[in-house]
Amino acid sequence: MGFAARADQDRDDNTGGSKKQNLVLLRPIKSFPRTLTSVSSQAALRVPVDASAKTMAIPRERAVPAEVKQLPKTPRLPLGLKLLVGIQQGSTVLTGGLVATALVIYSWTVYLDKTVARSFQNLETLKVSTQQVTTANETLKHSMAQQAESPAAGFKPLEPKRAIFLSPAPARPLVKPELKPKVHSPMPHPLGY
Repeated sequence: MGFAARADQDRDDNTGGSKKQNLVLLRPIKSFPRTLTSVSSQAALRVPVDASAKTMAIPRERAVPAEVKQLPKTPRLPLGLKLLVGIQQGSTVLTGGLVATALVIYSWTVYLDKTVARSFQNLETLKVSTQQVTTANETLKHSMAQQAESPAAGFKPLEPKRAIFLSPAPARPLVKPELKPKVHSPMPHPLGY
């Protein structure tokens, strides 16, 4: 591949850009193949014939052919290297599975801890409620007992001579139920089809 450098010989050019007549080839022409005649603008060679006169001689233009190289075929890997690649892939899959399992177990334990904490809080609330209900029940019983003992309630205290004693009734004989087989009566009409 050749490189072109700018040779500013005509400074009167107002465009300021590098043109074909301003480029000088830095590689000799002998290295170009002689079969092709077209050349890119960067590889053009313009050599001045007369330095005092601003005329340029244009040599014959040549182009470098593009070479197409076939990529080398990948050689077969040795058995040991194939085995190591397989172990690496297997360990990658195993590591991913273990990480996923660890995340599932961790999330399950966090969920379980939160559920246990919520249930324990509900249990404590129920214990407090039970104590409050028991206290209210006993307070109500005590107030009812005090109201019953007051003379304004009209209750009389228990006196043994006013108590009524009942004698137990005589025991009845044990009757065994008779087991009769059920007799099927014919149906007067069918129930349905």
